[in-house]
Amino acid sequence: MKQNFWLCIPPVTLCMLDQLLTLWGQSAEYWQGRYEFTNESSPPFNWLLRQHPLAFEAGILVWIVLFCVAIVAVPRRLAMTLSMAIMIGHTWGATSWLMLRFANGYWLSIGLFLVTAFMITFCWERYVLASSPSRD
Repeated sequence: MKQNFWLCIPPVTLCMLDQLLTLWGQSAEYWQGRYEFTNESSPPFNWLLRQHPLAFEAGILVWIVLFCVAIVAVPRRLAMTLSMAIMIGHTWGATSWLMLRFANGYWLSIGLFLVTAFMITFCWERYVLASSPSRD
């Protein structure tokens, strides 16, 4: 199961990017303490943002721990499926911010898709190598 940690790297990275862009996307009113002025599509994370930015951060930490524990604990195919689903979700979330905040958000999103594909390939190759029997 230790090799499943390779499957956690891309979703954690993309979750952190999505989280950073989410915080960056909050309005000036939000950062002045008017937490009702949130801009977040995910209902649970919108609710956490409405409580306080630190509640949002705590929720992100709990989310990362939960999905990493699940990816490490479940069988191979399910671990790969969970990893991919979380990557897709956070890539979509990050690209939605890129499209909203940048005039060239389309091209930045294409770049993020390429980076995501590289992470998948790199980490999944390591996962396969780590889970292969030793040839000593």
